[in-house]
Amino acid sequence: MPKPWKDIAAFYRDLVSRGMPIQGMLHLTEQIEASRYARGIFAETSMHDLCVMQTDGAFWEGPYLRISPRFDGTVEFRYVDTQLSARQWHRVAKDEDAFARLIGFFDQLHWFPSDRPTS
Repeated sequence: MPKPWKDIAAFYRDLVSRGMPIQGMLHLTEQIEASRYARGIFAETSMHDLCVMQTDGAFWEGPYLRISPRFDGTVEFRYVDTQLSARQWHRVAKDEDAFARLIGFFDQLHWFPSDRPTS
């Protein structure tokens, strides 16, 4: 069941306060919560991962973006739209670049209207 973004950020904040090195996930969820995207995407956590969807259904019922901390200052993005992992869109970004990578994903899959001017 999708959770409110404030609850997701609180989940990562708690993990960080207990010493887990996932500040990048906390920062990412805070950026999402403060952005225009928060009202148009739904998410839930699975262990340390963040599963993001376009609908408010369960993440295993359709395609979703799985964002996973790698505990080395990077975050892995994997779009689970097929069971064949070799065919899934996959990227790794530095913690500080995670939000920009997420926006790039949204733009690539047209999840939101682009803020960029068309020429």
